[in-house]
Amino acid sequence: MDQGWAAVLAGGVGILSAVGGALVGGLAAVRGARIGAETNAAAVLAQGRLQAAGAHDLWVRQERQKAYLQVMDCYSQFNRACVQYRDQLKETRPLDDPTMDLYVKTLITFMSSCSHLALLGPASVQVAGAAVRTQAERFVGTIRLWNDELAEGLADDSQADLADITDVWWDILAEDGSAMRAAYLEFLQAGQNELLRFA
Repeated sequence: MDQGWAAVLAGGVGILSAVGGALVGGLAAVRGARIGAETNAAAVLAQGRLQAAGAHDLWVRQERQKAYLQVMDCYSQFNRACVQYRDQLKETRPLDDPTMDLYVKTLITFMSSCSHLALLGPASVQVAGAAVRTQAERFVGTIRLWNDELAEGLADDSQADLADITDVWWDILAEDGSAMRAAYLEFLQAGQNELLRFA
């Protein structure tokens, strides 16, 4: 009988060990699965953040490129008007009011495109855009002053020396034009550096 009880007792201990081992193994498996799921979720979140940051960086770069191209297009139109009206004044033909209004609208369009740079940055491009905008305003101001003096000289029928007026303003405008061109080239360089930084 002692052997029978020993067998039953050994069987009971074996069952308890098996159940205990299964329970411990099951708990370990559940814990391992939970750790694996948490690790996987963290990796998915990190990957999502990286993709979102990459998508945002790409969007910013594309918007900056559009803004820089818009400044370039507006400057091209504005510069053509500058050359045309400068040459007209050199021929001692003043600009009438509608022409001057159209010229100022071209300037305003260009200045607006430069103002958009403040939204997209970076600071180096904002500063360069503000500088070219300032020089463009100065250039138009010089054209306006030259135009007013030329119109007064023509209307006065006096002894106004139109050639002297033209020579003086031509020299001033040449300086303003050089400063504007240099500022524009700096803007182009700053924009190119920014766009190539992400390439």
